[in-house]
Amino acid sequence: MDEKVSSRFSRQGHELTVVVEAKALEKQRKEAEVTLVAPPGRTFTLHCDEGAYLNGDDTAPPPLAFLSASVGF
Repeated sequence: MDEKVSSRFSRQGHELTVVVEAKALEKQRKEAEVTLVAPPGRTFTLHCDEGAYLNGDDTAPPPLAFLSASVGF
């Protein structure tokens, strides 16, 4: 492993703490506020919606798109 990279990582492991507050909005829309607590980081908001076939307005990606993307990371 590259010395520059390996010095940043401990073989003891890492702690990652994420706090998520989610709420249901109208129809099928949902909103989640995600905060990276440890290590300290940013807070951001995710929106999701379903398509018309599931009674949504298709105003944001469907929840399954976020799940699929997370598997890739």
